[in-house]
Amino acid sequence: MMTQKPIPVRLTAVLLLLCFLFSAAACSGNGGNMVNGPTKTVTDIVGREVQVPEAPQRVVCMYASTAHMMAMLGKGQLIVGASDGVTRDQMMVTKYPSIEDVPTPYHEGAVNGEEVLVLDPDLILIKQEMYEKDTERQKLDDLGIPYVVADYYSLAQLKQCIQVLGAVFSEEEKAESYCNYMEQTISDVRARLSDVPEDQKPRVYHSITEATKTDIIDSLCGEIMKDAGLVDVSAAAGVTDLGKNATVTLEQIYRWDPDAIVCNEYAVTDYILSQQKWSGLSAVQNKKVYTLPIGATRWCHHGSMEPHMAVLYLAQLFYPEKFQDLDLGQTVRQYYADYFDMQLDDTTLNKVFSGKGMRESSPTLEME
Repeated sequence: MMTQKPIPVRLTAVLLLLCFLFSAAACSGNGGNMVNGPTKTVTDIVGREVQVPEAPQRVVCMYASTAHMMAMLGKGQLIVGASDGVTRDQMMVTKYPSIEDVPTPYHEGAVNGEEVLVLDPDLILIKQEMYEKDTERQKLDDLGIPYVVADYYSLAQLKQCIQVLGAVFSEEEKAESYCNYMEQTISDVRARLSDVPEDQKPRVYHSITEATKTDIIDSLCGEIMKDAGLVDVSAAAGVTDLGKNATVTLEQIYRWDPDAIVCNEYAVTDYILSQQKWSGLSAVQNKKVYTLPIGATRWCHHGSMEPHMAVLYLAQLFYPEKFQDLDLGQTVRQYYADYFDMQLDDTTLNKVFSGKGMRESSPTLEME
């Protein structure tokens, strides 16, 4: 007589989880919209009408910027899973200490359905490129958990994205106030710079997170530079790519020979200023290589929700005579007090402006 071996505990857990997955998929039947309790309909940035909980309580942010927007809306405590970039943002960790330990339920852009289910979210926020991948969209649909696409490539789309999340979390007034402040700040800068001739605007190269990674044409960062009265040399040259940024060669940067260079990472600033192969550039010779501030987000970045702060900072940096009445430090303090409910002390304010200590750099940072 053959004795049947017991099923290992781990295998039993996996089988139960698979059963749960199949059950969720069978119950949803409407593209990731299985919701228990009161719901409301919101339209996300790709035009999908989604049934979401009336008051979401457990949210997974698969796009870092959605976590920053939730913090601005006063809902950061609801985040139970997030991009690993969020856990490296010191302002987020300071405001929401538990954010440092939240899991990342996807890896290299791929959703891990089992990890998502363990987190038991009632809402998922994703970026557009994830939605556009058939395999990832199918995984999300099969989970039976409502998901909202919240992403942007321009200032106008950023405003729309903030408004979408305002509707999701019933914080429409806060969202609208933030959008108005963003628009008013940029409009004021434009007015101050309206008399600057095009041929007198500084030509600037923007290094994103690596020395040769830069802006593409029709990008959010390109808009930031333009609104700050600058000529973004890569965007002006029509650099393009399939993503939100592109990698160029050092030879190309030499052909542009920009008047100045601005960097999102202080380590890249130090690198450019210290490497012999960069020393022939006018910007390097004239020591016009600057590190951009980092607050809740990197101010000048394709994923930033603070482009207006970058516009203001860059405009004052390159046109100080037009902003002599502006106390930028006080403006920044008031901004974070009003929109993130945070009081910045002198040490933190200095970190914001220096770009040091506000975001842990990726250990795999490549310079070129």
